[in-house]
This record gives sequence, structure tokens and C-alpha cells, in this order.
Amino acid sequence: MRAVQFKVGSTDAVHIYSDAQRILLQLRRLVPTEHKPSFKVALTLTPEQATAIAGELLTAAKRKASPQTSTAGKLPPKAKPPSRGRPGR
Repeated sequence: MRAVQFKVGSTDAVHIYSDAQRILLQLRRLVPTEHKPSFKVALTLTPEQATAIAGELLTAAKRKASPQTSTAGKLPPKAKPPSRGRPGR
């Protein structure tokens, strides 16, 4: 099973475990207590769910990295046509 860990701050981490049968996303937060040293949430994802989550994260990261620089849906300004009259008139 492949295991990848992403640190998020000093007390949080995202762990992703995957093999041919499953994809497991685990969120961890270190919570200092006597009995359980960390808080965990784990989700088993389908390939479609993992792809949708990855796509949304990429979209959010792109917006955050380049705010208001997107030109999607915008047309370039129109060029002025060349003047046909004689100069000075």
C-alpha cells in the first residue's frame, strides 16, 4: 500500500493511503490528551470521488495563487480601425 503524508501546520496532517483496491484519505490533528494522542478522521474514496476532490483543490489553489488574473470569458479590447481621411482635416 502506498502511503503519503502532507504536514499542515505544526499539529495537523493529511495522509493518503492507496492500493489497487482502495483509496483512503485520513485527516489527523494532534490533540494532547492522556488516552489518545491524536484525532483522526478516515474516509474511503472511490476513484471518482478522489478525482473530484483533487479537481476542486486544484481549482481553489489556482484561484488563491493568481487572484483576478484569469482572462477566461473576457474578450481582448477592440483595435481602432486605421483612419482613412487626409491628415489635417
